[in-house]
Amino acid sequence: MTVVESAQRFGAATRKRRVLRWAVAALVVLLAAGVVWAVWFSTWFSVSEVRVLGARTVSIDEVRQAAAVPAHQPLARVDVDGITARVSAIPEVASVEVRRGWPDVLVIVVTERTPVAVMRSGSGFTYLDATGVRFGDPAGAQGLPVVTARSDPARATAAAVVSALPPTLAEQVATVVARSRDDVVLHLAGGATVQWGSAEDSARKAEVLAALLHVKARSYDVSAPDLPTTRGTSASASAG
Repeated sequence: MTVVESAQRFGAATRKRRVLRWAVAALVVLLAAGVVWAVWFSTWFSVSEVRVLGARTVSIDEVRQAAAVPAHQPLARVDVDGITARVSAIPEVASVEVRRGWPDVLVIVVTERTPVAVMRSGSGFTYLDATGVRFGDPAGAQGLPVVTARSDPARATAAAVVSALPPTLAEQVATVVARSRDDVVLHLAGGATVQWGSAEDSARKAEVLAALLHVKARSYDVSAPDLPTTRGTSASASAG
């Protein structure tokens, strides 16, 4: 084989390898484009089911209506943030998680608010969660403390105080009056009052109150939990 023939063969082989590389690259691009088209634009991966999890008091239909997922929209193009915002606007919903369940299911997981107290609303009541958010319209107090608050911050503080109480104490509270964030008073079902102060150190205050309640009194003051006092007893009492 001459040098010229060898060079020609080498050149031909090089061209073949170059063409093969371009062909493979083009095929990869076409496949990628096909996948993008199939996922983002075709109906092959469009939403066929909106699955709602975690709904107890809120109906599944209400969640689906709030989500407003367009029919037959490709799952990849679903506006997750928009759906989250719309479902979160339902008063009973505390948080929302939206996730895609390939190939065609959109899953909406809701966490509902837990009522810790109620407030009067018109001629009825509304629930309060632990952050003071109002929701629902229960038929009566449902055995929960009834909160009276002079402002939104005071309402939030009252709800935080109630949520910090262990069940054995919470069930003894009939009403909660919050004049401000620093002036919360509990009225117990037995007629005694508890000067609570702010929501700060509520866990500690609850421990002290539980100890003080062994002494029958007209009023208890745990606003300074390290220096609690009672009134209306035969002798002053304290708990640390």
